[in-house]
Amino acid sequence: MKLLAIIKREYLEHVRSKGFVIGTILLPALMSLTFVIPMMVEDKLEDSWTIGVVDLTGGLVPELRGALDLMGSGGILLEDYSDASDGAAATEHLRQAVLAEEVHGGLVFGESFVEDPKVTFYGQSVSAGIASDVLHSAAGRVLRSYRYQKAGIPDSTRAYLSAWVDWEQMQVTETGEATERDSEGVIFLAITLIMILYMMTLLYGQQTLTGVIEEKTSRVVELMLSSVPSSQLMMGKMVGICGTGLTQILVWTATLYYLASRGVTIAGITFDSAFLTPMILGSFIVFFLLGFLLFSSIYAGVGALCNTIQEAQPFSMPIMMFVIIPMLLLSLVMRAPDSPLSMWLSLVPMFSPILMFIRVCMDTPPIWQIVLSWILMIGTILLLLRAAGKLYRVGILMSGSAPSWGTLIRTLKQPD
Repeated sequence: MKLLAIIKREYLEHVRSKGFVIGTILLPALMSLTFVIPMMVEDKLEDSWTIGVVDLTGGLVPELRGALDLMGSGGILLEDYSDASDGAAATEHLRQAVLAEEVHGGLVFGESFVEDPKVTFYGQSVSAGIASDVLHSAAGRVLRSYRYQKAGIPDSTRAYLSAWVDWEQMQVTETGEATERDSEGVIFLAITLIMILYMMTLLYGQQTLTGVIEEKTSRVVELMLSSVPSSQLMMGKMVGICGTGLTQILVWTATLYYLASRGVTIAGITFDSAFLTPMILGSFIVFFLLGFLLFSSIYAGVGALCNTIQEAQPFSMPIMMFVIIPMLLLSLVMRAPDSPLSMWLSLVPMFSPILMFIRVCMDTPPIWQIVLSWILMIGTILLLLRAAGKLYRVGILMSGSAPSWGTLIRTLKQPD
């Protein structure tokens, strides 16, 4: 009963705080700023590009404009800087215009473009490179058109040879039914869930650390230890804070599922509720709970040894690296979720909450791999709880000198 009282106290203390209410609303807003707004303004950024063109062959500028229109990139404006009498002077004029920021970039076609298709792009800013990629594809279209014309290929044959594939992407469900799937929407939802896992693990792990230090500093813990064992006090604090995080995650997940079920489209990306299967939602909850217990047990033990947040910082950074490293490996696993490297990385207990979960989202691995990651995480949690119990039992009443790595190691070597 005392353990339940501690859990209830920790849970209500965090849920009733203004930070919890604000955070429940603020994090989705911050994620919108991170993902949605850049996509919504992308088209407006493209409209601002003006590209100067020096065409030493003559007649390419209208063809290039037509190719850009066909590609849906008509917002890139072309300004002709050609001077048939002096190509070198025209090129230098264009370079100076780029330098003076009169245009965002410059494009120079050589005199023998059809035979020797070399094109030079001049740009001053990194953002001009985006226009360069689009112009590269458009120039390729112009080159093919000129070569078709030079070879005497009829327009009908040219259209036949230049046809684009009508690509339709379908997903085969477990029942064998093929359904159309917005891959960008799926990836967006998967990354959103991963970011929630990432931020919540760090946020509530740090809250465990901060809460232990505050109670230790205020001497409240001494009163509590007079009525409950230190192991129950540590476990009650961890479970109470975990319940707070779980409440917040359930609110966000329900909101995300509602948006997906309504078919909400943002910046051309449609939320697909079919992606949020029971396997993915269940795995999301399990990986949060196990990930939280994994890291908060370490944070609780470290917090018991420290007297201030500043003293805890040298110990916090190595712990945070176990969350940051899998985020750096995320793109590697997303490209090849079924590769042996991805499998072994996702089975590392500290990496599993992020890497195994993204594998579940991208291409669900065999059930035995998911269950094995859970078993390995639970085993690691039990070992960490044992170590954290030593640190908590010895360190919770310590005060005075700042702890060191030596203090931590000596405490862990002590018998149970």
